Amino acid sequence: MPENPVLVDIGRILAGARVRLGLGVEPLAEAIGVPPRRIHDAEAGRAGLTTTDLGRLCGPLCLDEAALLAGREETVPEAPSVFFRHAPMHDFLDEDLGELDRAVAGGRALIQLGDLLGVEVGPRRAGTFAMVAAGGDRPGRAARDGYERAREVRARLGLGHDRIEDIRLLAEERLEVAVTVIALRSPRATAVAVRRGAAAAIVLNANDAERVRNPLLTRVHIAHELCHLVFDPSPGGLHLVVDLVADKRDLRGEQRARGFAAEFLMPQEGLVALLGEPAGTTSRASAALLVKKAREHFGTPHEIAAHHLVNHGYVDELLHDWISTPEPQTGRPRRVLTSLPDVGAPPRLLAERARRAHDLGLVTDGEARSLLDIDGLMPLPWDRPS
Repeated sequence: MPENPVLVDIGRILAGARVRLGLGVEPLAEAIGVPPRRIHDAEAGRAGLTTTDLGRLCGPLCLDEAALLAGREETVPEAPSVFFRHAPMHDFLDEDLGELDRAVAGGRALIQLGDLLGVEVGPRRAGTFAMVAAGGDRPGRAARDGYERAREVRARLGLGHDRIEDIRLLAEERLEVAVTVIALRSPRATAVAVRRGAAAAIVLNANDAERVRNPLLTRVHIAHELCHLVFDPSPGGLHLVVDLVADKRDLRGEQRARGFAAEFLMPQEGLVALLGEPAGTTSRASAALLVKKAREHFGTPHEIAAHHLVNHGYVDELLHDWISTPEPQTGRPRRVLTSLPDVGAPPRLLAERARRAHDLGLVTDGEARSLLDIDGLMPLPWDRPS
């Protein structure tokens, strides 16, 4: 049967856009609800997708739908997906949207410089992880889903049950997610995750007083947002993920991210290696000692450690409310540092890669300034006096 030239053109456009944006076939198939083989067929110029399916692909691939169906390639601006945590009421201010644009541009620059320097593509961009909505209607199912996703990421990154030291470095080097600290005007936004195509970024709010008082929350916020960026599906647009909402689907997504953060930072295998098999202690003294050991070893806030140990059966459920409140005798957690850029500064790995590329002559002064979002009249960071 002779090839249909329009289908061939559509396939070429689809494949080119997908590769250009660094998207895998599996995540795209999941996003529009079709088997991956149908996207492979479409890219090969065979009849694999309906016109409705092709229309749904246009969003994540940044293609004009009418032009694509006619076999022409016309790109459109990428629509970001934004996930953020805050109080039950919507309080994200329009004034902060520009900051999110700059943050995800930093994520794109991080990838561009990595490609320029020959850095291996990370598993997130390679489509290793399938983007799927959090499932399950019964209480706790979404959190268990988060546990499973955390174990999947740990296994893929070869982390075993070891403690994660610098989670910012891991997010940037291994998962290609840029991390910045910005003074947001939205008062209740603690952390924001934004994804646009293959580019992704996490923004920590410099004005988050709770994180300033308890720096260990930085680790929790970054792990939480990584779950959204790696696993939450979306074809683009604004996506709000809040703590208390009527929509159970959104609530499940947030519960999954909380479970992911706890298990990612305190893996079950690591708890067994540290504390032995769970025995569901009903002794307050024993429970307090278990929480102290876990939080000091893994570098997590007391409340996270206590809740996680109850969930894994180390502490009886009857002690949950009591053990979740920090007690003076439990001591202070060990110091686990998370390196962060200065407020408003480019992501640290982006700055490091920009300097390497500049030193190797791969980018000019002007290109380095553009990648780092620095004014043309300002000196490059490595040219400034100490």
